[in-house]
Amino acid sequence: MRFGRAATGYHDTTPVQRWMATRLVEQLPRDASATAILELGCGTGHLTLELARRFPKSKLVATDLSATMLREASAIWPHEIKPPRWESLDARTPREFPIHPDLVASNAVVQWFPDLEGHLRSIRNLSAAGTVYVLSDFGRDHFPELERILTSSAFGYSAGPGHDPGEALALAKKTGWRARTLHEESRVELYASAADFLRHLKTSGVNRPPPQDRPLTRSRLQALLERLTTEAMAPGGIAITWKPWFLVLEAI
Repeated sequence: MRFGRAATGYHDTTPVQRWMATRLVEQLPRDASATAILELGCGTGHLTLELARRFPKSKLVATDLSATMLREASAIWPHEIKPPRWESLDARTPREFPIHPDLVASNAVVQWFPDLEGHLRSIRNLSAAGTVYVLSDFGRDHFPELERILTSSAFGYSAGPGHDPGEALALAKKTGWRARTLHEESRVELYASAADFLRHLKTSGVNRPPPQDRPLTRSRLQALLERLTTEAMAPGGIAITWKPWFLVLEAI
């Protein structure tokens, strides 16, 4: 992950994450209210903006580990909307919160946390009973067109980031949460070429290193592009399947 380096172009090169932010807020009941909201891993503010629009009277604190992301988010924030408080926070296993929220939110963040149980436990330990945590992630079957290639014997990558939603539900229950809603979706995005898709991943900060004994040389990259073109061929380019899920939890 190199999200700090990708901060400048991240906002305009991540339309799926923007769509996910909208869908995530839609999972909350229409009559949901919140007086204090804490966002984890705000990036350049896709979800932050949705939360500010949905709960304009709430105290909103947007956090991220990357100071570069926070600066970019602040710089591009719409002047007509009350800005949040921007704070630095490592959301993996935080030891304290900058506020006492009744709503915690994160969008496409926990996919990067191998220890999802530790994360959920930390958030629960810092939350009062009744606190709602709304989050999105990607399933293990995310980017199937690419994963079939990378995890094949020819390339030898381990499984990509993300968590099975059933696993997330079990971990939530184990760490003091009850699930209010779980929603899964599948969204196909068209890219001009395999190279265009890989450039999209790079500009959005995704850095998935190859196995140590199998560096991604120029020839191996070319073989990857050729296979991906064949696997995902579609009229006008290649079709890649995004598989996000959205979960609303309540602290018990």
